[in-house]
Amino acid sequence: MDYIDRRLRRLHADNLFWEREYRRALSRTWILRDRLAHIPPTMLDGIEGVASAASTLSAVADRAARLRRRAADARNRLAVFDPERQRQANLDVDGRCRYLEPDGARCGSPTVEGSRWCARHVNLWCDYDPDGGHAVGLWRDIWLDTLDGAFARLTMCHQVSAPMLRATVARSKAALQAEPYETDDLCTPADIVRWTTIPDEYDIEPRKNPCRSPLG
Repeated sequence: MDYIDRRLRRLHADNLFWEREYRRALSRTWILRDRLAHIPPTMLDGIEGVASAASTLSAVADRAARLRRRAADARNRLAVFDPERQRQANLDVDGRCRYLEPDGARCGSPTVEGSRWCARHVNLWCDYDPDGGHAVGLWRDIWLDTLDGAFARLTMCHQVSAPMLRATVARSKAALQAEPYETDDLCTPADIVRWTTIPDEYDIEPRKNPCRSPLG
């Protein structure tokens, strides 16, 4: 079993888990709704009792709705994951890990399992990637702080796949083009060049599938 097989097994397990949790929550919602519908009003202790019962039902229903979204996300991650495509996309390049570090360098550790990743990075995947792709490294967004003027600022590093990296760079460029801005020690001109330059191996036309950002 290699890293692709492990990922597929994890996706199957997640799908089963969240589907089961959703069905349990949905069942509890219907049971509670049915019980409340058959409780005589005199047993609800007036307006406060009715409000409490309604609040309980609302909380249970909200939890079921959240779990439904989790289940749908897990189901979609499993549906889009193509083992052979991912295996080809992550083939070893030169025996050294290609994971991008915050300083722009590659990890460089020996690769494992025929992949382009080392033992520390081989099991890192991006749930926000439209194709369920492997993480290629850490990257930052650039945004403008307009509280007192307009200053370029960097977000914390977040893990990205190749499509997510391109989408992040596009967002940063759009933010910088929105209005004139200044730089300082918190975001220097060199930082802007660094985080708006896509590494050559990922500098290709992005797919049409939209990438969700882990930053919201």
